[in-house]
Amino acid sequence: MRPIHSGVLMLALTAGAAAQQQNFFMVTNSTSPESVLLMNADNGDVLDASWINDQGASGWALVFPKSAIQVGDEVWVSDQNQDAVHRFAVDQSDPILSRPVYVGSITGDGVNEFDNIRGLSYDGERVYLTMWGSSTNFFYNSVIVIDAASATVVDSWPTTGSPFDVQQFDGDLLVSGSSPNTVVRFSKTGQNLGTVVPTGVLSTAQQILNIDDNEFLVMSSLGLAQNRGIYRYNAAGQQIEFIPTSVGMDNATVRGVAQIPGGGYLVSSNNGVYAVTSAGSGAYLFTQLVSGVGFNGHYIGRLTIGAPDCPPDLNGDGVVDADDFFLFL
Repeated sequence: MRPIHSGVLMLALTAGAAAQQQNFFMVTNSTSPESVLLMNADNGDVLDASWINDQGASGWALVFPKSAIQVGDEVWVSDQNQDAVHRFAVDQSDPILSRPVYVGSITGDGVNEFDNIRGLSYDGERVYLTMWGSSTNFFYNSVIVIDAASATVVDSWPTTGSPFDVQQFDGDLLVSGSSPNTVVRFSKTGQNLGTVVPTGVLSTAQQILNIDDNEFLVMSSLGLAQNRGIYRYNAAGQQIEFIPTSVGMDNATVRGVAQIPGGGYLVSSNNGVYAVTSAGSGAYLFTQLVSGVGFNGHYIGRLTIGAPDCPPDLNGDGVVDADDFFLFL
């Protein structure tokens, strides 16, 4: 067997290490000029305030973008007022400088059109979309199922009144609604598996965030100021935590939430985007990252580019050598 030269070894291991994963947050903004803002998920830096926008657009527009999610190599954005899911191709090599390119819109099943659509979720094969709309619309108060590969509607089923968001949870789906204010669990074929969060707690429940299929967050955006904030539940619907946001975020209408490094949260609202972190003894620190001037935030989606980090010292023995190379292979 030919010897492995150190230069070849280092080149191979460095190449593996260089394929680093990049993580971003996408935050929808419904204030003109409407856009999807891109943030660094590791430190909260705003990378591009108008990463997706409709300047120079032909045949489509952003009017009230609600949710932005990653679907493979694309980003899909639901527009509540345009009644469309817009699709954008993302440059995997440089997603920051090369802004996403519009590739098309989904507006219905070819016969029935969308009306007042909101949250999106993707399970690797299908995209789930919540819709309220007119009572005469075929998709009224429903979850719409879209095949991601063909970008076509393949199913729909009725859900709670005025559904705001839908998210994966342990093989099923959680749907938040405002009429009534509940979180209900459904199978992916539409079977109602029961109410997880009953009425009397949330007010206009919006974005849901799955935490390791064991717990979930849901945003309560309206109602009494002291009841607005981040609610954390276990799978059985027992409340674990409540973080009130009105004082720290100037009575904001809070809508979107994501987890950030260190155990805190990113929260979007009509008053901007905030990092919410523990200050100890049950208190929380609110740090404004995006001003509410010219910004009306909705849901927060995660964008991941590249493979997970691969350190050169794969076996962790403190030396980069042939043993690491064979692990790399």
